Amino acid sequence: MLITDQKELEKYSDPHRVWQGIPGIAHTKGGRTFISFYSGDVKETYGNYAVLLKSDNEKDYEQIAVAKKEGQFRVFDPVLWIDPLGRLWFIFNVMPGEQVMASICEDPDAEKLVWSEPRQIGRGIMMNKPVVLSTGEWLFPIAIWKLDIYNEFRKSHLREDDVAGSYVYKTSDCGQTFQRLGMSDVRSRSFDEHMVYEQENGVLKMLVRTTYGIASACSYDRGKNWSKGENSGLGGPCSRFYISRLNSGRLLLINHHNFKGRNNLTAFLSEDDGKTWPYSLLLDERKQVSYPDAMEADNGFIYITYDRERGCFKNNLVDAMSDAREILTCKLKEADIMAGKLVSDGAYLKNVVNKLGELADPDPFADSVDDELAFAKSLLEGNEEDIIGKVFAHYPVNCINIYALDAKKLDSLIARFREKPELDVLLQIIEVLRCVPKAKTELYPVVERVKQYIEENLREDVSVANLAQELKISVYYLAHLFKSVTGTTVTEYRNELRLTKAKLMLIQTDVPIGQVAQETGFANASYFAEVFAKSEKISPTEYRKYHK
Repeated sequence: MLITDQKELEKYSDPHRVWQGIPGIAHTKGGRTFISFYSGDVKETYGNYAVLLKSDNEKDYEQIAVAKKEGQFRVFDPVLWIDPLGRLWFIFNVMPGEQVMASICEDPDAEKLVWSEPRQIGRGIMMNKPVVLSTGEWLFPIAIWKLDIYNEFRKSHLREDDVAGSYVYKTSDCGQTFQRLGMSDVRSRSFDEHMVYEQENGVLKMLVRTTYGIASACSYDRGKNWSKGENSGLGGPCSRFYISRLNSGRLLLINHHNFKGRNNLTAFLSEDDGKTWPYSLLLDERKQVSYPDAMEADNGFIYITYDRERGCFKNNLVDAMSDAREILTCKLKEADIMAGKLVSDGAYLKNVVNKLGELADPDPFADSVDDELAFAKSLLEGNEEDIIGKVFAHYPVNCINIYALDAKKLDSLIARFREKPELDVLLQIIEVLRCVPKAKTELYPVVERVKQYIEENLREDVSVANLAQELKISVYYLAHLFKSVTGTTVTEYRNELRLTKAKLMLIQTDVPIGQVAQETGFANASYFAEVFAKSEKISPTEYRKYHK
């Protein structure tokens, strides 16, 4: 599973990768830097593998290992971590199987690196670094994703006890054995990607990625149980973030600020345990910069990595290669963040660690199913449950050029197909999608317009059909796109916004409950109280009493 032979590694080198992303970073006492990320095929699918690079000068990186499992498996989302004993953990996930695997290097500064055999440390998906508690335990953030995420890959290996949630695993013996503790189940979470840190009062705080930014939950019993999640107020574009306690006692947060999509990646510092974040440094203002990881090294520097324009989920090789497809690093100190600019000797931003160029292999997109007839027949003969959804996934329409769709024709064809699933109708649907001019994927303006419209008309019960008519796009594609981008439906998103606004009114104002209900779009006070109690397990009046 762990490949270290240089000849074997050649087939996974830069000229053989179409895309790359989701990086991790570690920096040793001896000054060696390790970078991980994953790639394989043309998207997130079977055949993915995790790559490990190292550098002794922070400039020249060489590929030293690849984690891959042969067969119908994918290895993805690697994590790098140096434990308190100085050992380097190369952690990666295997799907199907819900396996979180780790290979450990006892001396990452050695001339010849020796790795342990990969072993399973948990069940689920781990995407962020562990945390060491003041009491000595190590907590590993491992999630069981919602069961509809990558269901086609996972369903054959899921177990009855795979209850979705953001869990923590504890080891009290330096990684020899692991025990799964409790989990948080915050609403509208998206791929979890949670991190945990210990507050100054000993309470553990978990931050979780959601469709509305970052949610938080707390544990008062060292991870066994977690409070009901709530919006942390930290914001973000539904993407991975990073948070940790620095040696100075300050908290470091890396997130997107004043963002439009995944841009403006920024480092923040807090001196009051996360209540305020008065210091910030813009790391990279460009679009599609995402998935930061970081660590504070013994030399006082903070090493940060992230990806830019990954190049995956494109329709052809030309579009994929038009992306930057970069893995980058930053090196800075707390003083730089506090100054809002680089003031430390040796600090730098936007350092390109790895950038993909020309592809040595034949066009990998040519190996995919490009024959519309064969693809359509395979869907019909396979008795697929969501044929239209699979067509949208296979022939993705760019969100920027979605308006080139003949929405009325597409909706009419989909309605006909759902009434009577015939091959010729399915081929016509595919033809409509294939005829849309391709453009470079950037943001999701349709989704942003839907969100804006809902926020501006929160008191109205606007249907998806009305939204599609208002925006002049296909109702079916709108529903599919919104769910695929946000992880939630239009209706669920609106209801969450209503509850969020209601909570703010309850704790920030003295207006009557009936007025709160009216201003947040609920039919009446009794219905509002019913929905609120179902969501929060207490009444609006009790909520106001607790939090005001």
